[in-house]
Amino acid sequence: MNCGWRQRCLPAHARAWRPALRVVGLMVVLLGGAAAGAAQPRAYRLPDVDLKQPVIWGAVCESPDGFALAFGGQDQHSDDPNPHTRVRIDGQWKAIHEELRAASALQPFHARIWASRSAQKDAVAKARAIWFAGLPSGDAAKAVAAELVPRQQKVLEEVRRTVAELEKAAGALKDKDYELAQAQLALALLRRAAEAVGGVVRGASGGVSAELVAAMIECQVMLEKCAEMVDAEPPPRALSPLVWEPRSRMFVLFGGDHLDYLTCDTWVFDPAKRKWMQRHPPAAPSPRANHKLAAPGDGTVVLSGGYVYADRTGYCDGQYCDTTDGPWTYDVAADRWKGEGPTAAPDARTYRGGPFSPAFFMRDPAPDARATAEVLAKLPVNTWVSMRPPHLPRLNRDWGTAVLDTDRDLILRWSGGHSAHGGTDVLHYHLRTNRWELPCQVEFPLGQLYSNTSYPLGMSFNLRPWITGHTYQSYGYDATARKMLFVGQRNHTYFYDPDIGDWAGRSVKPKEMVYGDCFYTLTLCPTPQGLVCWTQNGHLLRFDAAAGQWQLMSLSGAKLPGSVVDNSTVVYDSRRNRLLLFRKGYGDKHRYDGRIWSVDLAGGAVSELSPRGAEAAADIPYLCQIRYDIEHDLLLVGGLLPADQTGRRRTPAYDCAGDRWVSLDIAGDDPNGKTGRNVSLGLMYDPARKLFWAVDTNSNVFVLRLDPQKADMRDMQRP
Repeated sequence: MNCGWRQRCLPAHARAWRPALRVVGLMVVLLGGAAAGAAQPRAYRLPDVDLKQPVIWGAVCESPDGFALAFGGQDQHSDDPNPHTRVRIDGQWKAIHEELRAASALQPFHARIWASRSAQKDAVAKARAIWFAGLPSGDAAKAVAAELVPRQQKVLEEVRRTVAELEKAAGALKDKDYELAQAQLALALLRRAAEAVGGVVRGASGGVSAELVAAMIECQVMLEKCAEMVDAEPPPRALSPLVWEPRSRMFVLFGGDHLDYLTCDTWVFDPAKRKWMQRHPPAAPSPRANHKLAAPGDGTVVLSGGYVYADRTGYCDGQYCDTTDGPWTYDVAADRWKGEGPTAAPDARTYRGGPFSPAFFMRDPAPDARATAEVLAKLPVNTWVSMRPPHLPRLNRDWGTAVLDTDRDLILRWSGGHSAHGGTDVLHYHLRTNRWELPCQVEFPLGQLYSNTSYPLGMSFNLRPWITGHTYQSYGYDATARKMLFVGQRNHTYFYDPDIGDWAGRSVKPKEMVYGDCFYTLTLCPTPQGLVCWTQNGHLLRFDAAAGQWQLMSLSGAKLPGSVVDNSTVVYDSRRNRLLLFRKGYGDKHRYDGRIWSVDLAGGAVSELSPRGAEAAADIPYLCQIRYDIEHDLLLVGGLLPADQTGRRRTPAYDCAGDRWVSLDIAGDDPNGKTGRNVSLGLMYDPARKLFWAVDTNSNVFVLRLDPQKADMRDMQRP
C-alpha cells in the first residue's frame, strides 16, 4: 500500500551539490550552483494547498487492519506548529506525543539538550553581531572575551553535565535495547559536540571569522541531532509520505522538508508497541521531500522521486527541482538502503545556499566601521547617495517598509509576500558597517510562495511567523520592549528579538486589531511610550511592554478616520508629543486633500489640520513613507512631485512649525525611482547621525544629509 501526501512534480535534471565547511565530520550540505558544463535543472513552483485545512503538508497512512497514522505538516492554529504523531480513534484524530514521551526513558534529556542547542544558537547570533560591528582588532578581541567566550563556556559546561548524567541513565537501560542504542549514539555525538565547542572557545581568541561562525553552527546542528536521538518521535517535517510495510508490520518514514533544510533520516513506527524508532543505516539516499514510498510486500520499501532546493533568485522563479537518482530500496529488517545514486549520511541535511544562507553575507570584504564612518562624514548636503553594500539579499522585498532599531543601530527589513520574498527571515542592515546580515537560513512556505494573499497562518517549525501577502506598515520597532512587533497576521502579535536574530514568541491581539487581511491597514508608529497602531476603523492602540498587551487609547475631539491600504501613515512629532496622521482614499482616482489629523498624546485630543498649500499637496503620490526630522522640525515625504517647468522633480515635505506644505530640491540617486512613487520603499530618520536612510525592494541602501534651508525650500505649488 502506498500512502501519504500526493503532489505532481515536473521532470527536471538532478541538482549539483556543494559541501559546506565540515567540522568533526558532521555532514551538513549547502546547495550550490550546477557544475561547469552540466545541464541546468528545471526549477518549478509547488502548487498551493487548501489553507482551510488545520494541518497542511502532512501525511496520513492506514494499515489493512484499519490502524491509521498521521505525521508531519504544520498546524496553522496551534501555539505548537508541529501537529505531532496522531492516530485515529473512533473516527477522530488524536495526538499521542505526550503518551510517547511518558513511555520514553530518554525523553527528559530532550529538553535539556535542546536548551544547550538554543544557547549555542544565541551564541552564534552574538558572534555574528561582533563580526558585523567591524571593530578594530583590539576592541573585537575585548568583545569576544566579554560577550562570546563566556556563552560558549556555559554551553560546554552544560553539555559535559548532560554527558555525565546520560552515561548514568544509560546504565539502567540494559533491558531496553533501542533506548540503550540511542543513548550510546547520543553520547558519542554529545562528546564530539563538547570537543567542538571547546575548539570554538580556544579558536575565539583569534577573533570572530566566517570560519569560526561556521564551526559554531556545526556545534548547534550536532546538538539538534543529539536532541532528535532522545526524542520519542521524529522531528517535524513537511511533504514526507508514510507507507505501511506488511511483512515487518511497520510504518516507514523517510526524509522531508523542515522548510529551512531537507533531511534524509529514516524512522519506523510500530503500532503494536505505539513507538517510533530512529534507524541508522550505513548510508541513505540524499535529502529530499515530496517523494513517493511504496511497499511491495516483501519486507522492503521502494522510494522514488522527490524534490531538492533550486535556490533561484529571479522574479517569481521556481524554488524546487526534481531528483532523478531513483529508485531506492529500503530493507526494513536489515536497515539498509540500496540504490544506484550517490548516497549520504543517514541523517544528513541540505540547506539552501547563496543569498539564502547566512554565510553568503560573511564573505569578504570584512566589515569596517571606520571606513563607513568616513563615507558618512563626507556626504554632500541634499543629495541621495547610494551606499552599495557589497552583498545584497535576495529575493526582492516588495510591499513593505523598513524600521530603525535605535538600540542596536540596525535597519530591520521584513517585507515581501505576493510576488516577492516569502520567507520568515528578518534582514539586518548594520548602519556602522554598510553590511546586510541574514540571521538564519531562509525557509519558504510550500506552494504558497508568490501568491497574493494566501499565505499560511501560524508559524514554521522554527516558531517563526509566516509573512502575510504584504507587510506594508504592519511591523515596527518598539524601543520600550526592545523588539520588533508584527501585527499583520489576523490573531496574534509576533515579537522579533534582534539580539538573537530570531522571532521570540507571540500574544493574542485585541479585537480592535482583528479583521480580515489586516496587514493592509494596521499601521504602526514608534513613540517613546511604545508602538502605536492605527486601524481601518479609526482606533488607536498603544503597546504596553510591561503588560505585554495592546491598550486601546481614549480619544476625544474630532473623529479620527481609519487607515487606508497604500494611502496612509502615522508619524510621531517628538517636539509636540503628538501623532500626525495622513490618509487619502484608495486608488489613483482619489487625490490627497492635504489634510492632517493631529492626536495629542498627553490627553488624546484629536484635531484636524488644514495646512497652507493643502491644494498643492494633491500631487503627493504616496503617503505611506513620511518621516520626522527632529533637527529641522520637518516631515520628509517618500515620493516625488510632478516635474516643474525646468524638468526637476521636487520632494514634498511638511513644515511643522509653519503648518505648511513645502517642497525641496534634492538631488542624487533618489530611492523613489523614476516614477517618484515606490510602494516598496522603506524610509527612516536616524536621529543619532541626523541622516535619512532609505531601502528599496532590491535591498539597495540610500542615505541623505538634509539641510532644508539649502534645498531651496519653498511653499508647495502645483506645476
